[in-house]
Amino acid sequence: MFRVNLWLSLFKWFVIFISNTFLLFSLQLKADELTVVYPVVKPPYDEIFNQIRDGIAEGFPGQISELKLANKFETEFVKKQIKTHKVIALGKGGWIVAKQINQSKSVVVGALPIQPDELSGISLVASPKSLFSSLKSLAPTVKKIIVLYSSSSSWNVEQAKNDAIQMEYQLEAIRVNNIQEAVQAYDNLFSVTNLADTAIWLPLDPITANDKIIVPIILEKAWSHKVVVFSSKPNHARRGALFAAVPDNKFIGMELVNLLNQLDVQQKPIVKPMKVIKLAVNLRTAAHLGLNYSNKQKANFAFTFPE
Repeated sequence: MFRVNLWLSLFKWFVIFISNTFLLFSLQLKADELTVVYPVVKPPYDEIFNQIRDGIAEGFPGQISELKLANKFETEFVKKQIKTHKVIALGKGGWIVAKQINQSKSVVVGALPIQPDELSGISLVASPKSLFSSLKSLAPTVKKIIVLYSSSSSWNVEQAKNDAIQMEYQLEAIRVNNIQEAVQAYDNLFSVTNLADTAIWLPLDPITANDKIIVPIILEKAWSHKVVVFSSKPNHARRGALFAAVPDNKFIGMELVNLLNQLDVQQKPIVKPMKVIKLAVNLRTAAHLGLNYSNKQKANFAFTFPE
């Protein structure tokens, strides 16, 4: 009789164990579900989101659902379609949705040059360390970096101060408030007679790297003074900067997954710059500056100009 009761007791505990294990497994499956929200765009721009999604798929082991956004969409309707707790939102449309669900879901944003605010994400702003590392490779004689910045890029420039020290660069960061101040500061810069070991960094900043007013002036003066200019915006290499950062979209997708997992532990919003970049390089500018690159280096460039 005792032995029968013992077996019944063991069987009862075994059933409870199996039930709890199945419940935990079910909850784990639920936790390992992710929704990717992104806009529908025409080729070739859709390739950006395709590459990011490839990175997400490589980095996320669970089930991934996709929610595509039309040019015009009802945010409330989209919110109801999101059934998972984890969300990766891409592009401007995704950012709009993320603003609405941020309080109830774990969400990160990508494919935008976001700044630190109430949303977490990977910004299209290149990390200073990645830019400085590229500068050391492509223009090894540069010792000093000058960057003009405004409030919109101050968070990235603050990080640059530490990265410059680590990479043995002298960084001169000049704060300006408007385009007029930026023009005056650049005029003062080019009045210096010796800029041989100096490079100018154009950050993603609507004031200090204004495409219509500032960039044409900087590139023209840099050409005549033979000064290295590098940029956080890909198109600036086409226009004459020595090199510019190009997003590694697949890696961004993987980083978005890593950041999303961090939010389970740390709820404070986290915005990270791109720590891995590709390069667009202007070979005409390089030749003008007396810089030559090996075939091995050229093979690693994402784009070269002139095309």
